[in-house]
Amino acid sequence: MEQMAFAKRIVGRDISGAPLFCDGASGWAHVEAHRLLDAGRPEEGHRVLGSWLATHEGAGSDWVHVQWHMAVFEIATRRGASAFSRFLREILPAVSAGEAHTDAPALLWRLSLTSPTRVELPWGAVRDAAVEGLRGVSSRYVELHHLLALAGAGDASALNQWRSRGARDDSSLCGHVLTRMAEGLCAFVAQDYSRAAVTLAATAPRVSRLGGSHAQNQLLELISQEARWRAEGTSVFAGQLAA
Repeated sequence: MEQMAFAKRIVGRDISGAPLFCDGASGWAHVEAHRLLDAGRPEEGHRVLGSWLATHEGAGSDWVHVQWHMAVFEIATRRGASAFSRFLREILPAVSAGEAHTDAPALLWRLSLTSPTRVELPWGAVRDAAVEGLRGVSSRYVELHHLLALAGAGDASALNQWRSRGARDDSSLCGHVLTRMAEGLCAFVAQDYSRAAVTLAATAPRVSRLGGSHAQNQLLELISQEARWRAEGTSVFAGQLAA
């Protein structure tokens, strides 16, 4: 019995050591999705998780998160249209129920960053849920995703309101990381990609302090990389790197 409990603790962590939910059938699918994604085997992940989803039904935040993993596999295997359809079918309806505070903005960002052409994404409901979520108390990691939702929707005003709150606690390490991420996202929205690239590159590696798995936190590295690509070649960016 003790060995089984130990095995469960081990299998319930991703490559970075972040704890994963691993109870029940959806728990098995979740752990397997992390294992294949962390191993860099998205085609196999798409096949294995797709086969599992084809024979199961579910609801709630765990089910939505497994759907997020499937969409990530779809994006990684150049099935972006399928990922977008999955978002509309499985994730967007959960936004109003408060079951996709992290998955919804994270997936929309991934779709935005990987689309070969500029696409219109349904940020409205995700942004509204984030504004409502920021009125209450949540974890730092969920709060980060609320900020991602505002940035994805291009709501610079709401982002700056969050930054200018007098009660914003920047004294703790987690508070500082969150504030710096907000600064980088504000710069991205303002199309100041040189400043965004520098700020996000310095802060993205520390996002794990807020929580989340390697697969989830990889998004911040992707946004940082996108900012750098958009900024490269500008003298301002080169000067900031040299400073």
